[in-house]
Formats: sequence, structure tokens, C-alpha cells
Amino acid sequence: MGHFIFALWCALLVFWDLRWRRLPNWLTLSGALFINLWAALQDPLWMGGGLLWAGLYFLTAVLFGGIGGGDVKFAAGLGTAVFSLGAEALVLAIVGSSLISVLLGGILRVMKGRRGVVYIPHGPSMSIASTCAYVIFM
Repeated sequence: MGHFIFALWCALLVFWDLRWRRLPNWLTLSGALFINLWAALQDPLWMGGGLLWAGLYFLTAVLFGGIGGGDVKFAAGLGTAVFSLGAEALVLAIVGSSLISVLLGGILRVMKGRRGVVYIPHGPSMSIASTCAYVIFM
């Protein structure tokens, strides 16, 4: 049942990000809170994955931009959930989400012949990479 709720949470955030180009606090924070409470009861060390991913995104947002606050809050929940499968799964999710975004941006740029910045919502990439990590390491 927990996997279904997690998948539903991710799917809803993907839809929201694609439709409105933002990840709302009521979804990101409630999910992150629930996942981290679950982790605190199972193995509190898992919460380090959420802190790591969210911290990396926060630092990237401050130094370079391009990552929104919703992505940081989404990472706090995703990172904890994925880290429950191990450090390798977390690394795959973090690196994979960035690679997917870069790949999609490149494809869109080529297809549309655009110059400059191409906006790619990052929530879907985060969800796809986390799902891949779950499938591989479960």
C-alpha cells in the first residue's frame, strides 16, 4: 500500500509540474513530512538521503539558479524514500534526474530550433529517475 501512495504522490506532482510549472507546498511538504516520519520509525539514517538531495539542490539553486524551491522540497521526500534502498539508488536518482532534464532540454532545443534557455520542469525527471532506482534496487 505504501508503494502505491508513494507512486500516486509522484504522479500527482508530475502532473502538477507539467501543467502549472510549479510544485505546490501542500504536496511537496506533506509528502516529505510523511516520508520522513516513516523513515524515523524505520531507520532514521534514511532521512540523510532527503537532506543530501535537498541540500544539493538548495546549494545549486543558490549558486547557479535553475532549480526551484518546489524541487528542493520534493527532493527532501524523494531522497529519503530512495535512500531506504541504499546509497547507490540515491546516487542513481540524483544523477539520473539531472541527466534526464539535460537530455529532454537538448531534444526540445533540436526539435524546436530554439536558442537560449529551454524550460524543462524538473519534477518529472526526479520522479522518473527515482522510479528507475526503485525498479533496479528493489
